[in-house]
Amino acid sequence: MEIANILSPTFVRSRANEKEDLSVFGNKAIKLLSVGRFSHPKNFDNVPDILRRIRDKGIDARWYLIGYGGEEPLIRQRIREAGMENLVVIIGKKANPYPYIRACDLYVQPSRYEGNSVTVREAQMLCKPVVVTDYPTAASQIQNGKDGIIVPLENTACAEGIARVIQDTQLQSSLIQFLKAHDYGNENEVEKIYKLI
Repeated sequence: MEIANILSPTFVRSRANEKEDLSVFGNKAIKLLSVGRFSHPKNFDNVPDILRRIRDKGIDARWYLIGYGGEEPLIRQRIREAGMENLVVIIGKKANPYPYIRACDLYVQPSRYEGNSVTVREAQMLCKPVVVTDYPTAASQIQNGKDGIIVPLENTACAEGIARVIQDTQLQSSLIQFLKAHDYGNENEVEKIYKLI
């Protein structure tokens, strides 16, 4: 019997309201956020190039990364190579990432691979527009155009897809309204545990 990670919207929303210093978000730029291990599957090493392409379209955006892991030196190197210092911001490890998710404009999962992304679900619980790359399991988690947007994994097309979502405020609004009307919790998974006891 497979048991999914148990996600409670009540828990996520209460943690999102906890006090956290969000001054790192700074100015009025569009705030893109990704949360995860700094590892090859998460594809954070391509974030600086994707953001550069978004900004080349005249969009004032910054991309924030919460997490830690072995690929941090590579990510920092790619930030320098793309000239994205101060624009791709590594926040680092956070015990409570939810206030950051609540405060961002767009939650982005730029992964090469994912199983069932918990952070995507958590962002949906906080009614954030979510953009994910077209990793193999993306369509099992996102109803494209309804509760999130799936964009190509390749950097140029990924940047174009994210830019479209940033510029289409009507699309963002319809995603948010859909998320508000749906429950993304799965507390019923607890029943599976009870059956095993």
